[in-house]
Parts: sequence; C-alpha cells; structure tokens
Amino acid sequence: MTKMIRETGQSTRRAFLRAASATGVAALATPWVTTSAKAAGTLNVVLNQGLLAKLWIDELHPSFEAETGASINVQQSVTSNMLAMLKTQKDSPPDLMQFSEAGVFLAAEEGLLRQHNTSNIPNFAMLRPAFNMADDFSAGVVDAMHTIFYNTQRRQTAPMSWAELWDSANSGQIAIPPVTWNSGVRMVTTAAQIATGKPMQEAQYDYEAGIAKLAELKDNSVSVYTGATQAIQMMQSGSVPLVPFYGVFVNPLIAQGAPIAPATKLEEGKHGEIVGMNMPVNAPNVELAEVYVNMSLSKDFQSKIESTLNALAGHKEVEPSERTQELVGPADNMSYADWGWLSKNRAAITDKWNEVFG
Repeated sequence: MTKMIRETGQSTRRAFLRAASATGVAALATPWVTTSAKAAGTLNVVLNQGLLAKLWIDELHPSFEAETGASINVQQSVTSNMLAMLKTQKDSPPDLMQFSEAGVFLAAEEGLLRQHNTSNIPNFAMLRPAFNMADDFSAGVVDAMHTIFYNTQRRQTAPMSWAELWDSANSGQIAIPPVTWNSGVRMVTTAAQIATGKPMQEAQYDYEAGIAKLAELKDNSVSVYTGATQAIQMMQSGSVPLVPFYGVFVNPLIAQGAPIAPATKLEEGKHGEIVGMNMPVNAPNVELAEVYVNMSLSKDFQSKIESTLNALAGHKEVEPSERTQELVGPADNMSYADWGWLSKNRAAITDKWNEVFG
C-alpha cells in the first residue's frame, strides 16, 4: 500500500465520521463501512455499572457499530476507579469514560480530560445548561439522583427527612453506601446539614461535623453495603428496608414490580448527580469517540434514557414523563454538591470516614 493510498483512506474515514457525527443516526452504505471495518478500529469505553451500562450496551452499541464499522470494547467501573485509571494510564487511556460530576471538575483541573470539540458533536447544542459540565469537558447524559429507597412491604410511607435514619425506631433497618462511592460522600454532606442546621450549600464544607454525625448511626446498628447487588437485594427483600441508593439503578426494578419506592421530597433535599461522557486527554480515537458522544446525546437515545431509567435526561427537548416525575419528585428538592471542592478534599474525607467505619 502506498503512502498516497493510506492518506486517502484516512481522509475518507474522517469525512465519514464527520457525516455520522452530524446525523447521529444516519445509516450510510459506503465501501468504507461494508469492506473496511478493520480500518475503523476499536473504541474503548468505560461505562458506569448495572442498568445504566446495560442501556448503552443494548441500545446504542449496535447502532454505533453498524454505522461506523468500528467495534466497541467495554469495561464497567465507578467514578473513583475511573479517576485512578485516568492518572495511571494517562499516556494510554481508553477513549471515553462515563463518570459523574464527582470526578469531572478535578480531572479537568488536573489536565486529565480533553475538552469536547462541540463543533464535531452537533447534539451537544441540545444539552440543558446544567448538563454541560466544566465548560465542555463533560457531556452530561443523565441525572442519576440519590435518595432513600424503602421497601413498601416493611413500610407504608416515604421518609420525609434524612434525619429519620437517626431515629431509634429505625434501628437495624438502615444500610448506607461506602465513602468510596460518590453517594457515600453525599451522605457526609447531608449528615453535616443535620448536625449544623445549615443549608447544604454551607454545611457541605464541614465534613468533620458530617462524619461525627454519621458515627451516631452506629448506635442504630447501621450497615455499610459494598456493592450494588447487595444494596438492591437488601431493599428488595426487605431485610434492610431503608437504603440510600441511585434512582437509575432502582427505577427499572420498580417498573417490574419490585416492592420498592423512593423518598421524593426530603427536608434536606435529594442528591442530584449528573453522569457524563468524558474523553481522556490522550484518547487515541477522538473521531470515533465524538460519534459515540453525539449518539449518546441524540434525542432518540435520550428519550430511551428517560423512559427506561425514569431519570432526568440531558437533552432539552426530552421532558420527564408523568411516571418519571413521580419517581424523581420536585425539581426544587434536588441539591447539587460542590464537587470541585469535595473532590480536592476527598482523601481527607475518606480518612476521617475510615476512622469511624473502616
């Protein structure tokens, strides 16, 4: 193969990717797609876990592979592990990582993420402002929402406050997330609200007060779960009827008849947490990654996020259905943390938490 032919092939590939990115859904029958799939290469994507990842794998990946001729190599992980991967694999990272705002601001500040070139991602223009995180460094796809879920066979009414976890009447009936999860850090900020009486926007910075308050849960025989499967089994069986967890992982189970319901209006506020598509600074397959992000932001796929996960989607034209509104609750009851600050102080928060629960 001559140098000229190789350059022509690369030019054709770039042109195709621009066309695919512009449409997000176009099925183009070109020689490059049908006979040169190998040239498209492999896109390495690290998705979040469980039902969130399953939606991308089942619904988006077949369309992406059909349109680009590329294959997808998938891993699943959590935000904290993906941040560690960004640092240890900076020179040879995956192409995309699906993690939340809990890691975006710190990763961008530390030079670990590439700012999205929004001109190559047309659907980026359709994002709700809050879903464009860190000025184009993260393309928000869904608000995972963290709240208290309860087993409806063990309890008939929803908790109205996070403070109910400290009620002695609920002793032995509570499981909380570990501090290695973002939701575990949000438990610290909420405990700080209860301890100080301050609103979240002030209390979140007093993590020592929050951890001291969380320590009191030990008197209520609190459990600390270590995995999603364990937490879901607890709440679904009713063995532990009060479990703070993410709506995107539980709502589809509720739709299947699981005896679980969310607390949708809490005195201290539910925990909003936007999950986005993030590109490592040295991502090797930028053009393919941009197609993947654009398809993730398309109205069609965002509608599937809303209807399948009953969660708030990033696309401004995808409104929450009546059922999603029931499961998410009032928008003004959602609180969003200062993850730029919390991320920088996460090691100290973790150390203090481990002194109590480690």
